[in-house]
Amino acid sequence: MPEQHTDFIFTVAGEEFGFLGSVTVVLLLGVVLLRGLKIARQCEDRFGTLVAGTIVCWFAFQTFINVGMTIGIMPITGLPLPFVSYGGTATFANLIAIGLLQAIRVRRQSFN
Repeated sequence: MPEQHTDFIFTVAGEEFGFLGSVTVVLLLGVVLLRGLKIARQCEDRFGTLVAGTIVCWFAFQTFINVGMTIGIMPITGLPLPFVSYGGTATFANLIAIGLLQAIRVRRQSFN
């Protein structure tokens, strides 16, 4: 891989840490997704539920596409692996999304 630190970071995890390292990366991202789903399920406000669910779908889509393109079953696109790929804008957007999830978790009830 010519640019290992960018969109093909999952191949580096597989090369350096083997199968267990790749599975660990996927499992850690799965934990983030499950926590986001739990936040969406516990929220009593419909807007909060929709925002949390959308963030979870966004992370799941990016993870699926990135892992799929690095193992060769998806076309190569420019989607980074959330929280793993190098990139300022993508990391910044991911951290904003996690901040939104945390704000939704703190404020579970609506302002009725």
